[in-house]
Amino acid sequence: MAELELLPIIKESEHPCFDCAKCCNYVAVEIDEPTTNKEYDYVVWYLLHQGVSVFVDWDNNWYIQFQTRCDKLTENGLCGIYETRPAICRDFDWRECEQHVKEEAPDKWSWTEADVFLTWFERKRPKAFKKFDAYRQKKQRKAEEKELQRVKVKITDLPGPPVEAPPTSPS
Repeated sequence: MAELELLPIIKESEHPCFDCAKCCNYVAVEIDEPTTNKEYDYVVWYLLHQGVSVFVDWDNNWYIQFQTRCDKLTENGLCGIYETRPAICRDFDWRECEQHVKEEAPDKWSWTEADVFLTWFERKRPKAFKKFDAYRQKKQRKAEEKELQRVKVKITDLPGPPVEAPPTSPS
């Protein structure tokens, strides 16, 4: 008859995840590395939202991360559904958690603010950044022209005597 091996019972406070649970306070989804102006613009847009960050791991995989606490996390930082937790949680090895691995940064690059990303982008990928900057300026000009047309139409559609549009200052 095979002997049953039992794991030692430890106090809750001795569990390696007790009062930590960093991995249970975000969701990270892999995204494609940006290569086009539109994709870089998406990264900027992501970073304009609270609780959203973008990072690159040491294998050069890009991720978008959403700060959001797992609904099943207990106030002590332990899993409230440990026995039935999803496979992604079961596969995670706490010994590889950034809390326990101190010798290297958890990510190669990480951004929580659009301005910081744009500074990195300009420094690390200057040719692509120059094209991106021209793309954004062109988009801005088109948006301004469209808005001016919309305002002009609104002014001429007003009831009563015609109202002249205010003069535009030369740029």
